[in-house]
Amino acid sequence: MNDKHLYYQYSVEEVLKVLNGRREGLTDDEVKQRLAFYGKNKLVEINKVPLIFKLLAQFKDLMAIVLMIAGFINIYLQDYRSAIILFVIVFINALISFFQEYKAERLMDSLKSLVQAKAKVIRNGKEVEIDGEQIVPGDIVVMEEGDAVPADLRVITENNLGANDFSLTGESNPVRKFTHTIPGEVEIAARNNLVYMGTTVATGNGIGIVIATGMKTEVGRIANLSQQTVAELSPLQKELDTLAKSVTYITLVVGIILFLMAMFLKFPLKEAFIFAVGIAASCVPQGLPAQVAVALSLAAGRLAIRKAVVKKLSAVETLGSTHIICTDKTGTLTTNEMTVQKLLIGTRVYDVTEIGYEPKGKILDDQGQALTKEQLKALSVFFETGALASNAHISAPDKTHSKWYSIGDPTESALITLAGKAGVDAAKLDQQFFEVKEFTFDAVRKRMSSLRKRDGKMMAYVKGAPMNVLSCCTHVWDGTTTRLITNQDREFISQKSDEFASMALRNLGYAYREVP
Repeated sequence: MNDKHLYYQYSVEEVLKVLNGRREGLTDDEVKQRLAFYGKNKLVEINKVPLIFKLLAQFKDLMAIVLMIAGFINIYLQDYRSAIILFVIVFINALISFFQEYKAERLMDSLKSLVQAKAKVIRNGKEVEIDGEQIVPGDIVVMEEGDAVPADLRVITENNLGANDFSLTGESNPVRKFTHTIPGEVEIAARNNLVYMGTTVATGNGIGIVIATGMKTEVGRIANLSQQTVAELSPLQKELDTLAKSVTYITLVVGIILFLMAMFLKFPLKEAFIFAVGIAASCVPQGLPAQVAVALSLAAGRLAIRKAVVKKLSAVETLGSTHIICTDKTGTLTTNEMTVQKLLIGTRVYDVTEIGYEPKGKILDDQGQALTKEQLKALSVFFETGALASNAHISAPDKTHSKWYSIGDPTESALITLAGKAGVDAAKLDQQFFEVKEFTFDAVRKRMSSLRKRDGKMMAYVKGAPMNVLSCCTHVWDGTTTRLITNQDREFISQKSDEFASMALRNLGYAYREVP
């Protein structure tokens, strides 16, 4: 964020003026100019160490230094074989550690590219989806429930907008966001007309203007501070350092004693020195560093088989000495895609094939047979309800997307894809029966409602937690007819909901009605 401006104190129009932004978004030329001036919207590693220095850093270990000193002494003593062995041990040990760190960093970089955030922005008056790195100050960002916030934004419109700010403020509950100004200077947790990079939209939707990107964001400031911290040694590294110091002291003491004894026994000076140094050098545990490195590498390999990434070999020992891990699970690393797998219509359960957002696949009955076009048409009210209760859009692959992709909430995208598999054109439905008002999902109602005009009537299409939707229903559609709902129906639906939940499936219920 620009330190000269406290954007939460400005009105929406003042923020637009300061940032030279417009509600219809920036033009392509403006984006190019700002991208060149501000740089990409990403967190950077300020003190990135070149590979050669990372390799040389492996030789800073005290035990490695002791072994190299012993090697030089062996060269002086003309014991070249022992010297070569010592240097090879040190070099192999350094290479093992270096390559482990290098592979881990490459893997971490590939994970970063996998979870590269996408963002919906308004440019040239149209809503488009772009890579988060291409966002610049002044961009207009569209936010919907479940979206990751791609930059620091000043909220300019909102509809029940709430964000998970725990990564910055520690607040466990979603924070309600609004558009009006905040007088005076307040702390980050109280700037409720701002949303921040690294947080997520918990409820509702809204539009914001970008006020800071990359390292200028609040999370960028934290990243900058974290890179200034000094890394501490692991318990194993501390023990090895202690051992190396002890070995060094013992070697010196033994060498001095042996040298004095040799002089007392009338050895020539050179022979006395060779005698003392030769025996003292044998006190150095020459194979220990290699043994430790090999053991940790094998452990890192076993962790890799179990899909765990180890950045430094010393971390293996640290993890091994850990007894209790306290964690607050706030999300799951995924490709941010969802797919409908099972349907319950009336008393019949159907399976859905294929994954992803491409509307291909079949809907199978309980005998594993694909439904015919006539059967799907008879069930069209089910698929239409899901599509009309969703506002996401799915699109075919293009030059920036290698596969079918969605713009909007992943859950809604899955419902749109399901409708496509059943032969229902969700985009055409959305144009034909336009949305008059949306009541977004929230933690209290646990439902989302879309009011649409259809055939001269006002219809409400609802989706949400099955039990919450069920509590509002007076009738049930059993796949053929609509009738009054019974207690037996409610018990059956509740039982099936629990059954699907036990299979780790996320359950949704549909409903619709005519409203005044």
